[in-house]
Amino acid sequence: MIKKRHSLKLFFIFLSWIGVGISPWALYVQHLNENTFERRFAPAYLTIHTSFWLCTGYFLAKLYFSAYKDELTGLWNRRYLNEILHDLTRDLKDQRADKILSLAILDIDNFKSINDRYGHLFGDEVLKEIAQILQDNLRRTDIIARWGGEEFVIVMPDTNSTGAKAVFERIRSIIEEYDFGCKITISGGIASAQELVQAADLINMADKALYKAKLIKNLITLHQE
Repeated sequence: MIKKRHSLKLFFIFLSWIGVGISPWALYVQHLNENTFERRFAPAYLTIHTSFWLCTGYFLAKLYFSAYKDELTGLWNRRYLNEILHDLTRDLKDQRADKILSLAILDIDNFKSINDRYGHLFGDEVLKEIAQILQDNLRRTDIIARWGGEEFVIVMPDTNSTGAKAVFERIRSIIEEYDFGCKITISGGIASAQELVQAADLINMADKALYKAKLIKNLITLHQE
C-alpha cells in the first residue's frame, strides 16, 4: 500500500526522470534537418543516453523502495510503518468519515530457542515463510511490516477489533499447522481506534495485549480499555 505522501514523492522523481530522458531527443528533433557533425553522431549518442537513462530509472526506483523494505522478508520496514501509521491515525481525526483502524503485533513464540537449536539460517527461513503466509492471508490494503527481530506489525484500515481477531486467529492456526521443519507458533496483540490517537499509543496498546498473550503463548488477545 502506497500512501499519498509516497505517491507524491514517486511522482516528482518520475517527472524529473522523464525530463532528463526526453531533453536530448527534443534537441535531436529540433536539429533534425541540420547536416552537422553533431547531427551525424546523434543516433549513437541517443542510444547510449537512452540505455543509461533506463538503467538510472531502474536503480532510482530500487534505491527508493530499498529504504522502506526489510531486506530479509521483503516486507515494509519500521521506517515505512512509522510514516504510514502517522498518516492513518491522523485520518481518524475526521470522525464524520466513520473510520476505524486496527493494529496487530505478532511475535514468534520461543524464537531464540529455535535459533539456538536449529541455527540462525533456519530462523531466517522461518521469518521469510511467516512473511509469505501473512502476505497470502491478508488484504492488499493491509500494511505488513517487520517490526524487528521476530516481531511483525500489521495495520488494517477499516477493520474493527472483532474482524481483526478473526483474521489473526485463522493465521495463528495456519502457522501452528504449517510444516516449518519444527513446531512454530505465534502470539499476537490487537488494538483498535475510532478516534484520533497517536501512532505510538496505538502500538503501545497492541504491545500490552501481546504481553498478555505471551504469558500463555499461541494466543491472540485484544487490548481492553
